[in-house]
Amino acid sequence: MKDSSVIFKSTLDCLTIIMKEEEDYNTIYEKIEKKIESSGRFFKGTTLSVKYRGKKLSKEEENKIFELLKNKSGANIKSFEEDTEEPVKVEREVQKPMPHSMIRMSNFYFKNLDEGITKFHRGTVRSGQSVKFDGNLVVIGDVNPGGEVVATGNVVVMGSLRGVVHAGSNGNREAIVVALNLQPTQLRIADVITRSPDEKEISGQFVPELAYVKEDIVYIERYLPAR
Repeated sequence: MKDSSVIFKSTLDCLTIIMKEEEDYNTIYEKIEKKIESSGRFFKGTTLSVKYRGKKLSKEEENKIFELLKNKSGANIKSFEEDTEEPVKVEREVQKPMPHSMIRMSNFYFKNLDEGITKFHRGTVRSGQSVKFDGNLVVIGDVNPGGEVVATGNVVVMGSLRGVVHAGSNGNREAIVVALNLQPTQLRIADVITRSPDEKEISGQFVPELAYVKEDIVYIERYLPAR
């Protein structure tokens, strides 16, 4: 069962920590610590404003979590405070049934993202260039800084990904991003956004990596076949 006691929601320069109101403080603190430890390298080198909502904290409890974030996240934490903004309420319109001819193919193909229509783009995606596709997207080449690749499905780059990438652009968090050399300036899967750290280990050989979303955080794993 998914643990929803603590949820991280992040944008480029802000992290919101949603805490279950009825959970005790010590458990909340431990879960935040574990999430920071498992968040990988994507907090390192960033500058973040952190807000929390759900559980009410005393000033002492706030300070303790603030110190935890500063000491263990690897980020420059500018502030840690309660999120007092009211959530924006969105009224959903009742949509009329679409004619059969107008139903998008993604409604059929991209529920589980295990397969589906795929576009192959051969060549480098250069600065200022944007490649978008309603399906899976495979780039046989590099994505340079300033270049952008967007797909409603998965994104695979058979080279260096150093630009902006958005997989699952229709809101599907099951989408993944794979690249031979994963160094994006911004990586987004559905509505979850992260960025590459300012410092990255550089070796003589690229190692394929896979990015995916779990519990509102983008995780990066090396993707090497079993031998």
